[in-house]
Amino acid sequence: MSIRKTASVAVPLFLAACDPAATVHHPAPLASHPSPKATACEPANGRQGQPGCWVLTTAPIQASTSSLYWHVYEFPSAEQAQEQATDTAKVIRAHGRTWLVAIADQQWKSSGGRLVASVGPLTLLSSVPHTASFMEATFIPGMSSRIHTHPGPEAWVVLEGEQCLETPEGVMRGKAGDAMLVRGGIPMQLFGGPAVRRALVLILHPTTESLGTPHRDWHPSGACLAAK
Repeated sequence: MSIRKTASVAVPLFLAACDPAATVHHPAPLASHPSPKATACEPANGRQGQPGCWVLTTAPIQASTSSLYWHVYEFPSAEQAQEQATDTAKVIRAHGRTWLVAIADQQWKSSGGRLVASVGPLTLLSSVPHTASFMEATFIPGMSSRIHTHPGPEAWVVLEGEQCLETPEGVMRGKAGDAMLVRGGIPMQLFGGPAVRRALVLILHPTTESLGTPHRDWHPSGACLAAK
């Protein structure tokens, strides 16, 4: 497996640089997580900022003949971000900051805010209507996701700390300032690092299907837990 530092080449995994923060933010102290070795993304229900993966909002996505990208902008206020919001460009509050997150073609731009990342291409596995689920995720040391698959691509913008993803195709590590992308339909497990890791997360999935499902026929090699 090769990892290429570009967002314009369709590879199973990629790692690209982004601009995670203009200033340092210090969220509230963290609690523990009830399933630190089998974390899954769930509706936030007021749990933002705590360890886990929390769905903040969703947007409808129609199949497109052009390549889709995830565009992430930071705004100083929700009011300014809301001026740019559309059906597929949503305002979220994550990690104590205000973001505009949009699914659009590669050339899409917001007329305001600070561009943090454009991640893609996002390859859909079918032409049925899809939903974009936008999340915030916080891992404390020792946390990992369950082994699972998604029915569409998953992407991350790492804001703080580091993470490691293992799939049958290899291992990819990302740190603050990196964007990561993995195709849908492949088993995976995500691990945090030695310090708190915070990220924005996107999953594209058919509207009638869940975000992801546990996978029991593949197990990671442990490479993410080995010394780098």
